Amino acid sequence: MMSCIFRSFNCMNGNFRNMYLQNGLRLKSLVKLHIRTLRSGTCRNELANTNRPKTSLCLQHRLNFVQWENTRIMSKPHRHFHITRRLDIHPLVWIIGKPLTKLSALIFGRKLRNHWKGLPHKQKVISLATLLGVTALALTLYTMAHTESVPITGRKRFIFITHDQLIKIVEKEVEEILESSKDNILPPTHELYKIVIGVAEKLCVNNLDIQQMKEMQWKVFIIQNDEFNAHVYPTGEIFVNTGLFKLVTNVDQLAAILGHEMAHALLSHAAEQLSYGQKWDFFVIVIMAAIWMIIPSDGIASITSWFMNRVIKYFDLPFSRELEKEADKVGLQLAAKACFDIREASVVWTLMQVKDTMEGTVIPEFMSTHPSNETRVELIDFLIPRMTELREKCSCPRLSSKDPRVAMQHVKRFVDNKVIAQQAGQNLSKVNLTHQRAVPNHQPAAGQKSHS
Repeated sequence: MMSCIFRSFNCMNGNFRNMYLQNGLRLKSLVKLHIRTLRSGTCRNELANTNRPKTSLCLQHRLNFVQWENTRIMSKPHRHFHITRRLDIHPLVWIIGKPLTKLSALIFGRKLRNHWKGLPHKQKVISLATLLGVTALALTLYTMAHTESVPITGRKRFIFITHDQLIKIVEKEVEEILESSKDNILPPTHELYKIVIGVAEKLCVNNLDIQQMKEMQWKVFIIQNDEFNAHVYPTGEIFVNTGLFKLVTNVDQLAAILGHEMAHALLSHAAEQLSYGQKWDFFVIVIMAAIWMIIPSDGIASITSWFMNRVIKYFDLPFSRELEKEADKVGLQLAAKACFDIREASVVWTLMQVKDTMEGTVIPEFMSTHPSNETRVELIDFLIPRMTELREKCSCPRLSSKDPRVAMQHVKRFVDNKVIAQQAGQNLSKVNLTHQRAVPNHQPAAGQKSHS
């Protein structure tokens, strides 16, 4: 059924490359390696529309493509907004120390169990209240001492991990991806590079008023993989799967996806997630020690600790969803300033919603790290009027009067009806016919009285 519904979209992919090559940015010749680097240090005024005014909001520059001479990850230091100095500890220390610290808390709590049993009830209450109060106070002070402002949005957040620590973690992960995917990375002559690099370049050069965008070195890799996915690392690596082009039908939709992923890198969401996890780990260690001290049985304490760890994982999900929403907002802003059709972002997530519905892979939002596709569509549609004004401030061409969301809604309604019909063991034509005949029963004709 998927092939039937998306045939009209997939058949457009054949014209996708030609359309972009005719109307997209003029590109330099392809570099010899399949690694592409965008350097903000070599910019020129070579955009197609050179008459657009240069402002601090919409900088007009052209990035050169240069060959990346070796496969070592290169990065420039980002500006820090840290209130206090962070300890430059190697990430492996945290990875190894985390389980050891939890084990130590377990042993320490168990050692105190006999002492706890001998305390009077009033003393137990005071001791437990003191432990929880000191823990809460320590977490509060620790959070305040490691608070910074998020680039672009200005939101306050807790950050413990340093940029250098993050780079060490990311470099290792990128090396593993490159090693595991080395046989599936497309050769440099593949035409998809022109499309992806062109979109990434346009997003970059029109957002150079963002400090992190100027400092980042973007590198594009296209991987032969049927999975619908793209991701960007804080070191600037842009990985795009070929499966992305099974649903994406134009550069505006591609810009919506790349803009979202680039926003994660610009906002340093990876460092924020790691820091958030470390703060929760500290809380879990204290609670685990208290559990093994208070509960008299090792078996019950083990079950309680296991259940607590399972519950704690669900506390991370709302936080992760908020980061995704923030990336949606900033990604849409990047696309708007680059003069893409921001309405196509809504179309992309509606397509994903349709795809999940037809494949039966819809996950309840409260159990997911990402907002539901429906929630994302609602957020994007809410932001489109504001982003349209931003496009106008950047002297972008007016959007077409033909809204792509309208056609997509027709497709969505058809798919929803098709799924309902299949679940009812019917075909779509019978469902429509039944619906049409059922209307007069609920809506009396003119001149007739209702029996209700």
